[in-house]
Amino acid sequence: MSSLATKPQSPLSCTCCAPFSLTDKTTRRSLLGLGAATLAGVALGLHSNTAQASSGNYESMLINCIDPRFTTLSWQYMGLLQGVNRDKLDDNYSHFVIAGGPIGAVHPKFAAWHKAYWDNLDITVSLHHIKRVVALTHRDCGAAKLAFGDDKVSNKDVETASHSDALKEFRSQVIKRQPKLSVITGIMDLNGRVDLVG
Repeated sequence: MSSLATKPQSPLSCTCCAPFSLTDKTTRRSLLGLGAATLAGVALGLHSNTAQASSGNYESMLINCIDPRFTTLSWQYMGLLQGVNRDKLDDNYSHFVIAGGPIGAVHPKFAAWHKAYWDNLDITVSLHHIKRVVALTHRDCGAAKLAFGDDKVSNKDVETASHSDALKEFRSQVIKRQPKLSVITGIMDLNGRVDLVG
């Protein structure tokens, strides 16, 4: 029989609690550290909105591109849109990220992805009771180049026209599927400015 089978285990000697396991060498400092860590975790938990995540009432669903250059810019835009400054912006909207954003949800080049987006929209309407969809494409988008071809994004005016066509199609599909939702569509520049479309 192994020594593990015969040796009684302390209830706090599991792997996850090992740094704070109670032994003969336990000090007041380690117990204070455990208490401080616990209080910090509780404080963070009380501050976050994760308890509301499974259902609730939220304003919007954002759909945008996977391009990492626009992660913070999109987050800031959503804060401005909802009248919340950056310091107070918390998890307050649904978010769907796909290559090309709304282009990926409607363009035939990405047809295999469409169902995933529309199913997610249905779920966020059901669970989060959103009132609108915010659909953002962006300048210099690799997925847009794949969808439209290089010639359809060769300069700002042509790129705007191509994105606008996709955004108008996206808007019409949202209205057809979820007529109670309002839709905001726009093209984000590299500096975060959004040119609204439609």
